[in-house]
Amino acid sequence: MFGTKIIIDEEQGRELMERRLENSFPSKEEVLAKLKSGSKLKVYLGIDPTGPDLHLGHTIPLLFLKQLWKTGHAPVLVIGDFTARIGDPTGKDATRKALTKNEVKDNMKNYLSQVHKILPKGSFEVKYNSSWLSKMSFENVVNLASHVTVQQMIARDMFQERIKDEKPIGLHEFLYPLMQGYDSVAMKIDGEVGGNDQTFNMLVGRDLEKKLLNKDKLVFATRLLVDAESGKKMSKTEGGLISLSDSAQDIYGKTMRTVPDEMIETVFELCTERDWTWIKDNKETIKNSPLKFKKELAFELVKMYHGEKESKKAMEEWEKVFSKKEMPSEIQEAPGEGMKLVDFMTEHALATSSSEAKRLLDQGAVSVNEEVVKEWGCLLKSGDIVRVGSRKFLKVV
Repeated sequence: MFGTKIIIDEEQGRELMERRLENSFPSKEEVLAKLKSGSKLKVYLGIDPTGPDLHLGHTIPLLFLKQLWKTGHAPVLVIGDFTARIGDPTGKDATRKALTKNEVKDNMKNYLSQVHKILPKGSFEVKYNSSWLSKMSFENVVNLASHVTVQQMIARDMFQERIKDEKPIGLHEFLYPLMQGYDSVAMKIDGEVGGNDQTFNMLVGRDLEKKLLNKDKLVFATRLLVDAESGKKMSKTEGGLISLSDSAQDIYGKTMRTVPDEMIETVFELCTERDWTWIKDNKETIKNSPLKFKKELAFELVKMYHGEKESKKAMEEWEKVFSKKEMPSEIQEAPGEGMKLVDFMTEHALATSSSEAKRLLDQGAVSVNEEVVKEWGCLLKSGDIVRVGSRKFLKVV
C-alpha cells in the first residue's frame, strides 16, 4: 500500500524534481530535503471548475501528486467552487466572464470521477474553498489585503500588457491571487502544486503563510503543454486538447491529429507514467520515427483512462479507417432522407456553412457510399453513408 512511509531514493528524487517540474520554491535542494525528511507533507492542487472536463494539462500536476503519494506524502485536491465564480486572470488579456453558483456546480459534478482515473479513491483529501472563503467578512478581506501591495499585483506581465493596450483590469482580478493564497492559510498546507503559469498565485500563498502562520510552504510549478510552433499553451481555452472524459476513440484520434511531432516526447514525459528512463533513452528514436511513437503515445493514453482492451480496439479502428481507408465499425446516424447533400452537411456540422460545404464538394472531399460526389444538389436516401474528408462519417436515416 502506497502512502504509509516516506521513502524517496536518489532516482525517485531526481524524477520528482526534474520530470514534470519547471521550478520549485524556496529552492530545489531545500524542497527535496523537506520531501525526504521523513515528515508526511500535505501538498494540494487547486482546480477551478470553469468547465465540465479535466484536460491533459490537468494531468501533469495530478501525476506529480501521484508520485508524491507513492513516496508516502498526502495529496489534497481543492475544488475552487468559490474562486471559479470570480475567475483567475492568469494568462488572460481580458476579464473572465463571471460564473454563477449553478454553472460552477454543474461544471464540477464529474470532477472527482475524472481525478480518480489518476489518483485512486482514498489516496487524497477533497476540499472546497467556498467552505472558508464564503465565510469571510469584509473586514477579514481588508485585513488579508493589507499583506499584499498594489505594486506586487501591477507588476504582473499580463496586467502590464493590459495597461499598455488600454484594456480594463477589474479590482476583483487583484483579489483572485489573494483568495488562492488564503486557501493555503486556511488549510495550513505544507505545499502546493500547479502549472508554471500559476507561480505568482502560489507564491502569494507562500508569502501569506509565512506572514500569518510563520510556515514555509513549498511551491511546485509544473511544466506546461506548449505547442512547439505557435508557442500557445495547449489548454481547453486554446482548443484541441484531450479531455479525461473523452471516449477511447476520441483520445486515440485526438492524439494522432493534434499532438505535433515535436511534442511526442514531451507528452510522454508529462502526461503518462511510461518509464522515465525509457523516454530519455528513446529521445532520438522518437524524433526519427514520429508516426510510430505517436501511435504508441495514443495507445498509452487510452490505456491510462480506458484500459488495454479499449486501447487495442481504438488502435485497430484507427488503422482500419485512416490507414486502410475502410469504414468505421460504428457510424452515427442523422435524419436526412430526401435532403440535398449540401444542406445535410451544413445541418449536421459536417461543414460550418453552405459555402464551405460547396467548397468541399468541389474539391472532391465528399463521398456518398464511398463514391466521390461533387453535385451540390445530390439528393440523399435512407442508408446512405456520407463521408467528409478522412474522419467525418454520418449515416442518413
